[in-house]
Amino acid sequence: MNIAFLVDENLLGLLRKLRMMGVDSIALKETSDKEIYFAAASQKRIILTKDQKFYRTIPSGEAYLVQSEKPQEQLIEILKTFSDLGNIPLSRCFECNTIIAKIPKESLKDRVDPNTFRFYQNFFECPTCHRVYWEGSHFKKLREEVRLILQIL
Repeated sequence: MNIAFLVDENLLGLLRKLRMMGVDSIALKETSDKEIYFAAASQKRIILTKDQKFYRTIPSGEAYLVQSEKPQEQLIEILKTFSDLGNIPLSRCFECNTIIAKIPKESLKDRVDPNTFRFYQNFFECPTCHRVYWEGSHFKKLREEVRLILQIL
């Protein structure tokens, strides 16, 4: 069962963490509560918010009121509350939420720094926004962060 979220603008730090964990998550910036609700309902997403007033206006089961203050703690709270998210860590674009796909290294020769091209073998691309990812030092740090989060759960 894949659960998808619409993250309120006051939880943008959580948004990035959810995407890191492979959880289908979007945010709408500078959008009214009413527009957020209708967007979530039409896309069958659960609203994540810290806004108690807004939360009280949403029908039961269509939103979750986040209690934790820091993004890392919020992430753990969400992962514990919604235990079966059907997610694969490090599988989503951090920019647009699309599932990234492995692409041939040769296709990136003119799109990445020559040193990046020379030193790294595995590359991934977002088919929507075309952002390129590779398994460099930042990826290793993210993988370690994922490992530590999964240990907590």
